[in-house]
Amino acid sequence: MQNFVRVFRLAAAAATILMFVSPALAQTQLSEFDRAVFFFGGRFHQDWFGTGLKPWEVTWEDNYVIGGGYQQTVVDWNDVRIGGEFGLAGRFGTSLSAEAWFGGFIRYDGLVIADTLRVSPAFSAGLSIVTNTIGIEDYRADLIGLSDVPLLVYLGPELNLSLVDHPEWEVFWRLHHRSGGYGWIANIDGSNAVTGGFRYKF
Repeated sequence: MQNFVRVFRLAAAAATILMFVSPALAQTQLSEFDRAVFFFGGRFHQDWFGTGLKPWEVTWEDNYVIGGGYQQTVVDWNDVRIGGEFGLAGRFGTSLSAEAWFGGFIRYDGLVIADTLRVSPAFSAGLSIVTNTIGIEDYRADLIGLSDVPLLVYLGPELNLSLVDHPEWEVFWRLHHRSGGYGWIANIDGSNAVTGGFRYKF
């Protein structure tokens, strides 16, 4: 629990810095929508990270995640946006767990269909800490001889849809992933959830 509190405080400090300092650090003029809040929900599955790209093939768990976060753009250049994010989530089902994560993101906003629909792929990466493991994480931690893996790498590949006339609102699909980062922290593919949500940019 002490580790969770420390990382939560670090995430809050990082978010505060992003909100107030990053516009001054930007290499180019930021768009008027350089900040965002987002909310999402989804379900965990028992398969691997890449399998989540085909959710019709996964074996679902009776575990779910609901969360939200904040993003701040730092660089806005030729439809490529780079920035930072932090988030909090509740994980529940077979047991209860809280999660905090923080890191960076990159996204591309230049793909527009019929001058109406903007399709924006994005990718987030950082660190995630949980109060306790849940579902398949428990089993995979046991396999490598650990009772718990609270701190892992966070990855969040994402696909966003928004209307060109209303860029401030968008819906998205995101893989919510925790793992050891190919052995960087631990040799484990921790947990994977397929989620959907919405974002408001301002």
